[in-house]
Amino acid sequence: MSTVDRLAWRTSSYSGNGEGCVDVAPTPSTVFVRHAKHHGQGTIAFTAEQWSDFVQEVLAGRPSRSGAVGVTCDTPDTVVSSGDVRLRFNEIEWSAFVAGATDGEFDFQ
Repeated sequence: MSTVDRLAWRTSSYSGNGEGCVDVAPTPSTVFVRHAKHHGQGTIAFTAEQWSDFVQEVLAGRPSRSGAVGVTCDTPDTVVSSGDVRLRFNEIEWSAFVAGATDGEFDFQ
């Protein structure tokens, strides 16, 4: 079991019934993201500042400018990528993440 697997992962309260979603694990210095059902797609790490910027950009519907990730729409999916990692979320999964972010579920500061 890797260190990443031992983190306290959480999803939005809007993702129900074990559906896939954006899986988020905050630590004191880093916020990790992966796909809740497809761990093999990889993990993306954000600094606390990058994460805060990313969430604000998602809520505003703007592309990420922090340089930590790229967010693209591959209709109907949303793809979050960094380096070789490409996390693909369907419309329901991404909407659940955005709804949770809107409610402050991913404010870790």
